[in-house]
Order: sequence, then C-alpha cells, then structure tokens
Amino acid sequence: MDPYICIIVLNWNGLKETLDCLASLRRISYPRFKVIVVDNASTDGSPKAIAEQFPEALLIRNQVNAGFDGGNNIGMRAALREGAEAVLLLNNDTIVCPELLRRLADAAAFLPRAGVLGPKIYYHESPDVFWWAGSRSSYSTTGWMLTYTQEGKRQRDEGQYDAISRIAAVIGCAIYIKSEVLREVGLLDERFFIYHEEYDLCRRAEDAGWYCYFVPEAKVWHKVSMSMGGEYSPSLYYLWTRNWMLLSRKHTPVLLWPMLYLAYLKESFWVYQGLGEKGRHAAAEAALAGAWHALLNRFGPPGRLVPPRFLSRLAARRFRRLSGSGG
Repeated sequence: MDPYICIIVLNWNGLKETLDCLASLRRISYPRFKVIVVDNASTDGSPKAIAEQFPEALLIRNQVNAGFDGGNNIGMRAALREGAEAVLLLNNDTIVCPELLRRLADAAAFLPRAGVLGPKIYYHESPDVFWWAGSRSSYSTTGWMLTYTQEGKRQRDEGQYDAISRIAAVIGCAIYIKSEVLREVGLLDERFFIYHEEYDLCRRAEDAGWYCYFVPEAKVWHKVSMSMGGEYSPSLYYLWTRNWMLLSRKHTPVLLWPMLYLAYLKESFWVYQGLGEKGRHAAAEAALAGAWHALLNRFGPPGRLVPPRFLSRLAARRFRRLSGSGG
C-alpha cells in the first residue's frame, strides 16, 4: 500500500501565494495524502479564505508567528498524530507537478536508507531554469565553517540533472522526510527560526545512518523573490549569518569551538566587506548584527539588525584597510 503522506504548507500573510499553492496540490494524482496548512498569525484574511476555499485541508491557526521552524514543527506533530508515514514541507510560494508525491514516495521505497528526498526546483518565472538541483557540503575558506551550495542554480534544464543521486542535503523549500527519521532524530531546531535548519536536520539524519536523495522526476516551481524581500534583504543576511554559526557549532566538537569562533568572526567580516563593496550597507550591518548575536548565543526570532558600534567600526576599519582607502 502507498504510504500516507501529509503535506505541510506554512502561511504568513501570503493569501494569493498560498491559495495558488493549494490549488496546485488539488491536482496531485497520489491517492493517500492530506494537506495541513499552518497559519502563523496572519492578518491579511488568508485563514478565512483558506478555510472557505479548501475545506479538505486541516487548518491550524497559531496565535503568534512561530517562524518557519516552529510553524513546520506544529504541522509535523499534527501529521505524526494523523499517522503520516512521511511529510512534505512545502513553501507556500510554490506550484507542484501532479506526480510530485508519486515520484518521491516511489523513490523513498526503493532507494537504500532513503530518509530525506527533494525534487527538482525551478524558478516560477523561468519554468525551465533551475533554482535547486541538489546540495553539496564543504567547508569555507578558513576550513571551519560548514557550508552548503545549491547545484544547478540559474542553469537551464538540458538534462544535466536527470539522474537520481545521493546529495548532502535537501533544501527546505520542498523537503520530503520519512516519519521514521523524525522519530529518530527529532524535528527542526527552532533556534534557527528560519534558514539552515534543513541542513541541520539532514546532517542529523546522515549521522543516524539515513541518506538524502535528489529525485529529478519530481518537480516544483518556486516564486523565489516573494519570501524575504529580495536578494539583499537585511533580514535575510542577519538570519543567514547568525544561523551559519549555529549550524557549524552543532556539528563541530566542543574542544574546537575557540578556533571555530575565530574563523567565524573573520568570515563575517568578509561578508560585511563583500556587501559593502556592492553598496548594500543595510544588509552589511544586518549581517554583522547576526554575527554578534551568534557569538552571544542569541537565537530564535530575529533581534535588532544593527550591530554594536565598536564591532561596526572594527569591520569598517578593516574594510577600508583592505580596499586601500584608509589606514
């Protein structure tokens, strides 16, 4: 019998995107699935519209914005109570192919130790251009910071990623996870709030003996720019920089943390410099604020996007010295 799957869609003031996503889910050909919509305290009327237009979906209304991680964890707990054998975390600004669940479920059934799987993801505005076609892991320039890179990004699909393959991680936009994995390694770490939590989950799954796979016959189209206010959003750089430390620290032996912290500060200055050179000063300051909060062990919902003055002056001085514009 086909495994029972719960699709979890998180909504926060995303009325049009969420309704479009749910409409595409109605076209899924797989026989045994349920949609769970977790609303993160929206104020745009979307919960009412979702309840009226998609009564078959289970709608969970949070009283506060629990973030990407907290909201999806609420959905996954509900899915496990429903008896789901797998969950698919799906961004609300996506459109899916009708065969999505069939391709993922079939791959999960025959691939060895398959625990976490991901589909091909395209740009919605350029339907044959990849946004994601797998992830590989490496370490940063200093050799200390754990990083993940997206394969295929901005490449046109010409068949170069048509093979099922083992990968380092599945991106959180559309991530299929067996319930057995969740029961063994736990849910998303809510300290991340949003960004890098999926890499942490995949790393924990691999440490427990599960594998991550890329399944190219399963396809999703992502309205990428709608999520966090653009490529140089200060909020994005704050969370990305802050959570980079949490991810690396969780998977580095404690005795090596002093070296990790030194490398992180150096890498954060490089991020600041790179953004400054592009004139993205608000994003540069936010990235530095994220680094500072990581060093202070302040995770969860975002803090102020402004770093302390001494750190900002130190980074600016280093930037001027490296660019040759001052001493």
